[in-house]
Amino acid sequence: MHTPPSFPHPPLPGGETGRAAHACMAALAPVSGLPLPPVSPRRALGAMAGSLKQGGALVARVRHVSAQARPFPDGDAWDVGASAGAWAVRYRHAAPQAEKPLLYLCSPSSLQALRAVLVESGERGIVCNDAETQASRWPKGVPPELPAWLAAQHNCTPFDPATGEEVRAILRSALETLYLEQQSGYYYLATHDADEDADEYAMAAPLSAADAAAASLGMYRLPSPGPAACRVRLCGAGKMLAVVADAARLLKEDWDIATQVWSCPSYTRLARDAQAAEQWNLRHPRATPRLAHVRRCLDDSAAPVIAVTGYGQHIAGQIGGCVRGRFIAVGADTRMEKSAPWLAVTALKALADDGALPLQFVDYALRRYALL
Repeated sequence: MHTPPSFPHPPLPGGETGRAAHACMAALAPVSGLPLPPVSPRRALGAMAGSLKQGGALVARVRHVSAQARPFPDGDAWDVGASAGAWAVRYRHAAPQAEKPLLYLCSPSSLQALRAVLVESGERGIVCNDAETQASRWPKGVPPELPAWLAAQHNCTPFDPATGEEVRAILRSALETLYLEQQSGYYYLATHDADEDADEYAMAAPLSAADAAAASLGMYRLPSPGPAACRVRLCGAGKMLAVVADAARLLKEDWDIATQVWSCPSYTRLARDAQAAEQWNLRHPRATPRLAHVRRCLDDSAAPVIAVTGYGQHIAGQIGGCVRGRFIAVGADTRMEKSAPWLAVTALKALADDGALPLQFVDYALRRYALL
């Protein structure tokens, strides 16, 4: 996301495109003093797209784009009309690389279908996929090669947000990055839906400005329940954040082990930022070293880190080289159930392997949670 745009003579950020971006960001700003309804990422995104559609001339024309025909139930917030764009502004330069600043609401469940959408967008803009809400034999509604392919595309910044407020923070960051700072590439957001009464939405409180900025960089810390020193760090993305938070509760209530819980909407962005910082430090040995966001978050603590994703294990594993202490990545292809009790046992085993508690704790936990 840090390479210069490839199209010739881009307009200045203060022009028509800049005004449109500012209008969209204003429409997406949280309203202070008003409680936010607990909504899933998919429903939140549908509501935000609707607010853009009604936001005036610069933010009119939000439409739905799909590589496959798909009916929507009546009243579905995702069905925002027949089209794809947070606004209709086009760069005035007529060229094959003409800018298309679009917000795509789509449902491609295969890599081929996603690439068709990217051809339509010119690999530019904010691509939001709700394939996870569809019935599928894959754990996250898409085949494993799709997230792996996205992680390998350096013009793509992929996110797996856990809550509607994370979606809001990422959208605002994407608008600023792509259309005010004029950086090239596209953002990709996977969105999921769930029962609005589920426990995971207890975490959907408004994000502070600092947490919103940190979320757009890849991770931020959830509030801790008490002042006890952290003994293990649990990281989760998307739907798995709720499971991670439940595992932290079990560790505290059943074993009196304090944890830190981190939401990681983008393991890929964290890994790329760490790599960029490492390369910069190598090329500038006399300058003050740059510190990657993941290192700022996890600091120099040697407490174990368990990173969980609903995708393949390698997606969470991308940040392993940035962790000082013991690191364990858990994904859809890990040979264990992705449940809170299993994650609690995994944390206990990591602590036992570090000599921080007796190995018998792991035996007790396996029996207590009937996992044998």
